[in-house]
Amino acid sequence: MKTIAWRNSGHMLFESEHKTFNRKADIISRGNVYSNAQTSSYIRPFSETKCNGIVNPPGHLRDFDLKPFLPTIPGEVLEYVKSVSTDKQVALYRIRHYVGKRPVIHGWIVTKDWHENHALLRCFYTHGGRKSRSVIDEAVKYLTDGK
Repeated sequence: MKTIAWRNSGHMLFESEHKTFNRKADIISRGNVYSNAQTSSYIRPFSETKCNGIVNPPGHLRDFDLKPFLPTIPGEVLEYVKSVSTDKQVALYRIRHYVGKRPVIHGWIVTKDWHENHALLRCFYTHGGRKSRSVIDEAVKYLTDGK
């Protein structure tokens, strides 16, 4: 895993081929994060039903964890996350920057949870260019213990 170095008090040093993203990236970090550069959350498995002493129907907690990603999550990503989270928790990362108020989503990263060292499961590149792909490839270095 790549260690975060700080460029200034509010932005990490991020070195992709996408200069605008590099300049705007505040933090890329594991776990539940809501920042200018990422939205991420642990996604509980379909089989997990108990939360705060309440028993929920199967899938309810997973659907709750996925809500922050709607409606921007592509169907392919959503289906993949659902397929790998039937009985194990995963982490889902949406990597983006803003142009004005408009988000530019570069892609999605799915990893195993902290019990399994955040091993990479899959990357989805949703913004086709080489620079955008380099953002996801660089983010993976901060989120996993290897590609």
